[in-house]
Amino acid sequence: MSLPAESNPYPVDPAPDVRGDASREGLSAPGSGEPTDRTRGKRVAAGFLATLAGLVALFALAIAYVEPTTVPVAVPITVILAGLSLWGASRIDAIRYRARLDALKREKRELATTLERIADTAWELRENEERYRGLIDAQGDLVAHRDAEGRVTFVNPAFLTIFGLRETDVLGKPLTVVPIEEAHDADRGAPGDLAARDVKLMTQSGPRWFAWVDIRIRGDDGILGPMHSVARDITARKEVELALVESREKAEAASKAKSRFLATVSHEFRTPLNGILGLNELLLETRLTPVQETYAQGVQSSGEALLGLIDDMLDFSRIEAERFDLRPEVTNLAGLLQAIVELLAARAHARGIDIVADIDPDVPSLVSVDATRLRQVLVNLVGNGVKFTERGGVCLAAGVEAAGDETATVVFTVTDTGPGIDPADAERLFSEFEQADAGPNRRHGGAGLGLAISRRIVRRMGSDVTVAPRSGGGSVFRFALELPVEAPAPGEETSLDGRRVLVVMPQGEEAPALVRGLERAGCEAREVTTLNAAAALVGAAVAAGLPYDAILLDRRLAGDAAVALARLQEAAGQEIGAAILIEPGGRDEIDGLRETGFDAYLVRPIRRSSLVRIVGELAVSPGAFHMDPEDVRVRQPETPGRASTGLDVLLAEDNEISALLARAVVEGIGHTVTMVRDGEAAVAAVRDRATPFPLILMDLHMPGLDGLAAARAIRAWEAESGGPRSRLVALTADVVPETQEAARAAGIDTILEKPVSPDTLRRLLAD
Repeated sequence: MSLPAESNPYPVDPAPDVRGDASREGLSAPGSGEPTDRTRGKRVAAGFLATLAGLVALFALAIAYVEPTTVPVAVPITVILAGLSLWGASRIDAIRYRARLDALKREKRELATTLERIADTAWELRENEERYRGLIDAQGDLVAHRDAEGRVTFVNPAFLTIFGLRETDVLGKPLTVVPIEEAHDADRGAPGDLAARDVKLMTQSGPRWFAWVDIRIRGDDGILGPMHSVARDITARKEVELALVESREKAEAASKAKSRFLATVSHEFRTPLNGILGLNELLLETRLTPVQETYAQGVQSSGEALLGLIDDMLDFSRIEAERFDLRPEVTNLAGLLQAIVELLAARAHARGIDIVADIDPDVPSLVSVDATRLRQVLVNLVGNGVKFTERGGVCLAAGVEAAGDETATVVFTVTDTGPGIDPADAERLFSEFEQADAGPNRRHGGAGLGLAISRRIVRRMGSDVTVAPRSGGGSVFRFALELPVEAPAPGEETSLDGRRVLVVMPQGEEAPALVRGLERAGCEAREVTTLNAAAALVGAAVAAGLPYDAILLDRRLAGDAAVALARLQEAAGQEIGAAILIEPGGRDEIDGLRETGFDAYLVRPIRRSSLVRIVGELAVSPGAFHMDPEDVRVRQPETPGRASTGLDVLLAEDNEISALLARAVVEGIGHTVTMVRDGEAAVAAVRDRATPFPLILMDLHMPGLDGLAAARAIRAWEAESGGPRSRLVALTADVVPETQEAARAAGIDTILEKPVSPDTLRRLLAD
């Protein structure tokens, strides 16, 4: 690229064309640094002629010398040839001169071309520098260059403007002359190092935040080179970040305050609920009129519902704040699932629906899992099924999806025959405070937290809860957990190979589950839904020579139990082992059913172990009466029996109602109660007593010395005195895991969460 004449900073005079005749004669080519072939040919020809002329002249002189007679002729010839030789020599010099002159002219032209290229490059560099400066000035970033000694060599106008400086204030000086709150000259790094950080600069308009970047350069020889720095104003972003940090801290503080508030509220609610529910249970054990009993049961139901809401809110708050940890422990999985079904059986039977646990025999008996959290999830799912199902029933099933040497993937499924869930609403139901029948006219209560809590717990366990429509109506909730398998204790499994059993139950979820359980034990089982169908099938089986070994008859179909049993026996033509299936509330009929002729009874929902054992016993000894081996849920009599040997029990409780409840239960069984109101009095009572209290019931939250400090003092006294160790039982409304861990660390043996039911206290005292 060539510059215009008026703007070229390096003007070059045009080289005149001084090639002359030599160039036109082709002695040299323009732009060439060497003579052309034609020039070299002329030079060689001239030299040859000069040499030849000289030789001929010498030859003529030699002849004249030998033959004097030839002198007149030889002399002119010699002169002519000598002149010709001199002319050839001069011609050679002229050719050499012109070739040199041509070479100089070419060098001059090449030099002029080089100077022109240099001028073009300088102009382009100056143009790029101006463009670069314009770009830097336009974008508003601060730019500073420093040499190896840290002296400023360049700053852009934006840098000067924001600090109100002039170039003379900065150039040649360290950057510390600029009012910057942080040093930027610290530790230079390796070649190409890039250091970036956020800094606060004091500008004319006040402190502002900048993203400061230093490019630190080191030469190949290890000598420090210049440093280039760029700073961009990020004050707006930084203010947003600081606001977000402040908002997050406030939110975390609010969340902690909410958790503390809910924990406090839960504690304060549980204490009066302990009195309401506990004393109401004692009231229900007295002789009441039907109306009074109805009212008391309403109080009990309402109190339990309120307790459930309190638990849900506390759990949700703890989960939302991520303040709960999983505590795996060795758990009998089948026993846990069956206990959940039994817990909700009364509610399901009151609604006239079935509830059953269907556990595949491949499910490991012992696994490592947080049993409390798993139970909470399954109680929520099964409880929802019971709440929304009006016909049919609810089935809690467990199966194995995959199994290894040390782990097994257990699939938990809760199936109900309720109204079902629209797939479009499925995800909504797992949100907080959402319900299936949302709206002002909804039929079912609750805070809408159960499914949200369940999903969060299962996700913490490494899985997720899904819901899908059930074929034929209803819903299916499902999740799978990979659980470590623990080695079970060796035991014997009753085999029912070759046995034939008839199950007579109304249509629902329970009968198919019983049939599957019997078939897994090797039995041939059949179900029917009416007494007529059962009698016909029994008769047909006898006629075919394949009589049934046992009949399981649901009390709901029996009507007059004696008539129903007689009809089946008549159809069989012989005695058949028969078991009656009753609800928990039907235990009062057991003696009458035994007199009617039934050989056994099973309490619904039926455990698989009880089912297999009773069927096996019926086939072996149909004449004896067999009780449900798992039926330990016997109702307490209205007037509790007194203990054969009374215990001296120390009760430390500052709440009068809770103390009244505990004292009434303990003394009602025949034990003696020593009552104190705080921890100091409890420690003093232990020290003043000659013999240790066998049992100490103590609230954790008491004025003065609290329960934890009192427990530590009692354990220290026991260690010091060398006496026997009392059993320390904490009665607490504080359900926070940290508090319970602290209680165990203080030496407390058992923790009972308020509200504590009378039955729980009775079982504790019976132990």
